[in-house]
Amino acid sequence: MFMRFRRTIFDTILRPPYHAPAMTNPLFNPVSPKELAEVGQVIDIKENIENFERLVEFVEADLETDSAESRPRRWRAAPVDIRLEFAWSDSLQKIPVVRGQISASIVSVCQRCLEVFPLQINASLKWLLLEPGEEPGEMTDLASHEVWELEQEFVRLVDIVEESLLMAMPLAPKHESVDSCATPVKEFEVVGVETSRPFSDLKSQMEKSEK
Repeated sequence: MFMRFRRTIFDTILRPPYHAPAMTNPLFNPVSPKELAEVGQVIDIKENIENFERLVEFVEADLETDSAESRPRRWRAAPVDIRLEFAWSDSLQKIPVVRGQISASIVSVCQRCLEVFPLQINASLKWLLLEPGEEPGEMTDLASHEVWELEQEFVRLVDIVEESLLMAMPLAPKHESVDSCATPVKEFEVVGVETSRPFSDLKSQMEKSEK
């Protein structure tokens, strides 16, 4: 696992950290969003897909339709690149916000040709982090942010990252180009199907009665 932190992950003189012991993983340890916003915390980190349990379950369910031989053997070890930036969303410094970028190559089944392929996910995240009973202020930009309601004062950042990844997954993943599909698309095209219009006869009868 490769980790690169900026500014406040370890003890510094000017900006103390949020009291996490050295060499701990900030994604999996409960942290205070307000403390991270206060110091303008920036986290750059690389994790493996296998460390995101819900995402692994999602992918495994998708791969069940494919033969075991065609599945990549080490897809769980694929990296997830994560960048998180914490700040205040309002001038009163009451509501913390986390913005960032997540990128990963996740194995999926193409819904066009039913072949396994690497799906590139590049997701932007913008979360307002509200404590229990807390309401966003009038100046908070709700239109461009998702709202994460904390169950307590602390949160595991891995949960926010994983939720953002799952939200970025398309409902029907496909190869970017038809030419990349293993099976020609024409084999999946429906030919000679008549479109049923149940009210077409009624409309013609009404037109005849008006004449």
